[in-house]
This record gives sequence, C-alpha cells and structure tokens, in this order.
Amino acid sequence: MPDPRPTKADRTRRDIVGAAIEVWAADNAASLGDVAQRAGVGRTTLNRYFSDRAQLVAAVDAECASRYTAAVVRSRPAEGSGRDALLRMCAELIQLGPVLGIVFADNALVDPDTWSGDEDLLGQVIARGYADGSLSVDLPGDWVGTFVWTSLFAAHLVVSSGAHTWHEAAGLLTRTLTSGLSGPPRA
Repeated sequence: MPDPRPTKADRTRRDIVGAAIEVWAADNAASLGDVAQRAGVGRTTLNRYFSDRAQLVAAVDAECASRYTAAVVRSRPAEGSGRDALLRMCAELIQLGPVLGIVFADNALVDPDTWSGDEDLLGQVIARGYADGSLSVDLPGDWVGTFVWTSLFAAHLVVSSGAHTWHEAAGLLTRTLTSGLSGPPRA
C-alpha cells in the first residue's frame, strides 16, 4: 500500500500554489518572483515545479475549483428547502477568501463557470426553492444567481478592506438575502 502522506515535493508544490492564490488575490499581475517569495522558495525552485506562469495559473485554477467544490459539498445543497440550501451555500462560499479575490479581480485568472462542469448546483438549488415555495418564483433564476455572486463580491470587498470579519459578512449576506434592505416595520 502506498504511503498516503504527501512527499516534500507535494508539499512544496502545494505551498507554491497556495502562495500564488494569496498573492494573486491581492494583485493578479504580481510576478512569479512575488509568488516564490510568499511561498518561501527561490525562483529556481518555483521554475522546477512550474516552468511558466501559464502552468502555475492552471494549477491555481484547479486548486480554486477544488476549494469551491469542497465548499459547495460542505453546504449540503441537496438538503432542506432551496432557500436554506442557498443560504448554506453562500455561508460556505464566503469563506473562500482569497479564492474570491482571484475570481472577482479585474482580468480574473480563473473562471468559476468552468468549475462545476455540467452540474449547475446553484441553479438546481434555485429551482428547488421555486418548487418548494421557499424562493419567490417572480425572481428569475439568472437574477438570483447573479445577485448571489454580486453579494459574495460585496462580502469579499468588506472583508478584504478590514471593515468586517468573514463571520460578520456571512451574517450580513444572509440577512440581506432573506429580508432585503428594508428595516423592521415602524410602530
């Protein structure tokens, strides 16, 4: 039976990809030298694992897709009402942090539309919400999906600016998605 523990080479590769996600979330034009520095390796070591930027971008895209998929799975999209599943999905996705930074960057290096393949889980959750009455059928699915992604962008902005923690932003996002911007009725 092969040893399931990652080798030093596996860990180094993982560290470089993780560093690239962190660095490019802040500045997707940052150099490979910046990535190497964040990873704590020399440029030669980085080049041994990734011969050019395109190879590292492909590895970053694959890692972002993996993190996205894991977040969606943790949200248990097939359980409960469509609305509850949508809120759980948002709460998990908001915690992707630097992955969201890469997704929402100008000239983004990754495209989340390519991550889920043929399976549009967000669309399925929205459709289930219509069917079970937990989401308003007068709001088109493309509107709801776009609203969710732009709300995640807003959450990312307030967290990355330091105005709120991920936990606070998740609560604000949930509240806004469930009750909109209106306040409680005045007495």
